[in-house]
Amino acid sequence: MTQPSAADGIRKASALGALGFGGVAVVLPRLFTALYGLTSDPNVRTMTRLWGTRTAVLGALILTAERPEDQRKMMMLGTAMNAVDALVAVTAGADVSARGRFLGSLTSGGFAAAGAYALATSK
Repeated sequence: MTQPSAADGIRKASALGALGFGGVAVVLPRLFTALYGLTSDPNVRTMTRLWGTRTAVLGALILTAERPEDQRKMMMLGTAMNAVDALVAVTAGADVSARGRFLGSLTSGGFAAAGAYALATSK
């Protein structure tokens, strides 16, 4: 049996992170929006839950993909999604709190960077 590579560890950690972030957003949207310095009106809470659902599903897909080519595709999609999310967060207008822009771009950018590293170093 082969040892898991660093890329495998990053893939699993990213998937678990997506499940965790998504789960918190779905179950505890007030906590999630408070952490990111966002308003917590019903519209934002609903959109937060929707974001959480798709994030958790992507994490589950990455975690459960069995074939290496499927794992790679899921990581590519997750990495691209996080890169776009980071760009969206950092360029959000003044109506979004500075904390929300900063933390949104930091977390999404961190996931994107980890995914890009895993993809670049995987076999």
